[in-house]
Order: sequence, then C-alpha cells, then structure tokens
Amino acid sequence: MNLKKLMKEAQKAQAKAAEIQEQLAQARVVGQAGGGLVRAEADGHGKIVALEIRPEAVDPDDPEALADLVLVAVQEAQARAAELAQETMQGSLGGLGGLLGGLG
Repeated sequence: MNLKKLMKEAQKAQAKAAEIQEQLAQARVVGQAGGGLVRAEADGHGKIVALEIRPEAVDPDDPEALADLVLVAVQEAQARAAELAQETMQGSLGGLGGLLGGLG
C-alpha cells in the first residue's frame, strides 16, 4: 500500500471515528433501580444527562436506601453506555480495524 493511499485511509478512519463519537453523544441509555423508582439516563459516552427520582423512593428515615438506588441506576446506565459504545465502534469500524490496529 503506498503512503498516499495509507494517508487517505487514515483520514477516512479519523472521519468515521468522529462520526461515531457524535452518534454516541446523541445516543441515550437508561439504568433503573427499585423497579423504576430511580431512573438514570446517560449518553453513549456514559455521561449522566438526566436523573429521575419518584416521590415514593424518598424515605426521610432511610436516606441510605435512596443513595443506594441512585448509585445502582447510575452504574447501570453507565454500563449500558459502555456496551453501546463498544458495539457501535465494532460495527462501524469493521474493516478499518486492521488499519487502526496497525497504527496503535
């Protein structure tokens, strides 16, 4: 493969990677806890963008329970975002994987 063609392929890979990053920024995944009492929404990068807490999840006598529910919902949302990112990158980069692997 000549250098010019290699550079062109690298530019394509870079453009595709930027496109994937934008798709992940726009994507949304949800994690929940307590049967939906607490719901966390994250983008495809794992950044929490919304948090819902239903009133019945709040027990003034047990704030630790609410903290646990929030933590579980956030962790689930972030795990789903990581799975989405991995699936998206594997699916989108497909044939470019060899090129990118050789550059690392």
